[in-house]
Amino acid sequence: MTNKSPDEKIMKPYLRKLLREHRALNRLIDTTKAIGASEDVKAMKRLRLRLKDKITALQRHYYRRGLPG
Repeated sequence: MTNKSPDEKIMKPYLRKLLREHRALNRLIDTTKAIGASEDVKAMKRLRLRLKDKITALQRHYYRRGLPG
């Protein structure tokens, strides 16, 4: 049995939460585009990019270190 560090116990659920938020934001952007609110779409796309950057950085850090998927 492998003991997970407290850091791993926190980070895996946090990564899953960020991924859910990113998917939800994608759906919201699609919906907002359909009604033509271009300024709102731009702001949401910036937020989506920041989320994706954070997800990517955390995945690189933890998976490169061998955090089990």
